[in-house]
Amino acid sequence: MVVRSSELTPEKISNMRGGKGEVEMTHLLSKEVMKNRARLFAKMKLPPGSSVGLHRHDGEFEIYYILSGEGIFHDNGKDVPIKAGDVCFTDSGESHSIENTGEKDLEFLAIIVLL
Repeated sequence: MVVRSSELTPEKISNMRGGKGEVEMTHLLSKEVMKNRARLFAKMKLPPGSSVGLHRHDGEFEIYYILSGEGIFHDNGKDVPIKAGDVCFTDSGESHSIENTGEKDLEFLAIIVLL
């Protein structure tokens, strides 16, 4: 199976999970294709100053792989600077958020795996 970028439609979300600004999310695969073992595989784009608000994961974990840009990953109350090439992991029972503090778009892959 190959999914062409021309087949994908970005979705604009304002104040995602209580965050700031507008986030662009492009679903790369559906839950059905992932056999309901993951609920999200998406490319995220956060313009400067935007964020995904603080939220908790239960019965699942989330991974971010930072493609470009820079920002702050809020990891269970600890602020960690991030940049391209970094991997952020949030386990079940943990909370996180992410914010673009740079001058260019912060782009990353987001994957939520069900336990």
